[in-house]
Amino acid sequence: MQKVILPFVSGFLAALFFRESTIALLHAAGVVGPAGYSTAPFLPLGIPEFIANALWSSVFGVLMAWLLRIAPEHDAPWIGALVFGGIVLTAASVFLVDPLRGIWPSGNMLPRVALGLVSNGMWGWGALVFMRAFMARTESD
Repeated sequence: MQKVILPFVSGFLAALFFRESTIALLHAAGVVGPAGYSTAPFLPLGIPEFIANALWSSVFGVLMAWLLRIAPEHDAPWIGALVFGGIVLTAASVFLVDPLRGIWPSGNMLPRVALGLVSNGMWGWGALVFMRAFMARTESD
């Protein structure tokens, strides 16, 4: 259960509490245009975008836990989680999810990629925080 379900839930919660709140704080500070917790319909499913992002993030939470070998007996890979979230989730969004929705990478991608690196990096850190909080330690620890 700790190898699939807890990283899945951790990725979902990190998207809601870390990624979306980072975007909302950057919007409130006037740094970025889009606000967090977008309720625009995510095509083709028609669910709010922030829920769709959280579902995608939960799948990547399982992948991150597997790649970084996150376990209670190992030290927490904080830098690896930031880098994984920032690079892998941003690349997946730009080159996988958006083309599936008919949105192709073109023009000046720097603002979009910069926002993705920051918000998704915070997602990686938040997912690791939740994973470490949820994973039980044994009695010998």
